[in-house]
Amino acid sequence: MKRIILLLGLFLMLTLSVIVNAKVVIFLYHRFEDARYPSTNTWINELENHIRTVKELGFDIWTMKDLEDYVYRRKNSTKDAVVFTVDDGYRSVYDHAYRVFKKHNVPFCVFVQVGAVGYPDYLNWEMINEMIKDGVEFANHSFSHSDFPMLLSKMEEKELLEYFRRDLRKSQQLFKEKTNVTLRYYAYPYGHYIPQMIDVLKEENLVLGFTQDPGPYDRAYGAFEIPREPLIDDWASEKHLRYILSREPLIAEGTPFSLQNDILTVNLRILVPKEVRYATLYVSEKGLIKSDLNGDIISGTTKLTKKYNRLMISARDTQKEYLRYYLLFYAQGE
Repeated sequence: MKRIILLLGLFLMLTLSVIVNAKVVIFLYHRFEDARYPSTNTWINELENHIRTVKELGFDIWTMKDLEDYVYRRKNSTKDAVVFTVDDGYRSVYDHAYRVFKKHNVPFCVFVQVGAVGYPDYLNWEMINEMIKDGVEFANHSFSHSDFPMLLSKMEEKELLEYFRRDLRKSQQLFKEKTNVTLRYYAYPYGHYIPQMIDVLKEENLVLGFTQDPGPYDRAYGAFEIPREPLIDDWASEKHLRYILSREPLIAEGTPFSLQNDILTVNLRILVPKEVRYATLYVSEKGLIKSDLNGDIISGTTKLTKKYNRLMISARDTQKEYLRYYLLFYAQGE
């Protein structure tokens, strides 16, 4: 009898460990205290409020290494978490944000455009090495900050991927030479990528890839399409912060859409939430598009004209909103 009870307890623990996973929200910043570029700026008082709010709501604050371990299942957690990231490597992260993160004992990661280091308005190697010694994590945001998929209008896919590989290797090598640190994570410039670029990252021993698609992260999304929430300009408000932290990751079965010529077709089964009361489809070029919900299957079709779009799938159960964004790249678009 005791053995049966122990086995049942073990089974319950294993079941719960599979079902209950942490939601992770990765924050994205660019500039700080820089009124010249309001669309990518965050004021320091807003950053401090983000930190206070996250702690007030009881979220864990993870390092990028924590996130890596979670993605690869070396770390398990049922408590929701956030990760702070900053793109490009502007000097304002050193002049303004660095001291705030230190003051609140909050880890953060800078995705640096390696080819811009030392230029006016950007970090220099002395600053970067000081921050590394202080525990700040750094990651790769390319050497050239090229919009790589756009180059398909000028070159074949094979040539593009070789250019992407050379750019990646150049940034990896220079950063290693200047800091003795090997970068392990990559953020796609402008958030733009094609699936074949993920293969290059894997071949070059990068272990995580980050987009600029909003939304919370679930391990079901994999290691190279990790969404991030921009907290810039109007989106830096406390109201918006609390809203994005309230959302849950939507999980779908298989490939959720197809893009043939200029026609986007969405047809997917929603796995999470388990009980779908309401669902919508949104495409950045069109806004909300007509969709049909049949049980847990949502479908819709629309014509695209732009090279880049983002598809959002949003669903609700009786209590929460669940969503996921997908990048759409249509090479023949405007």
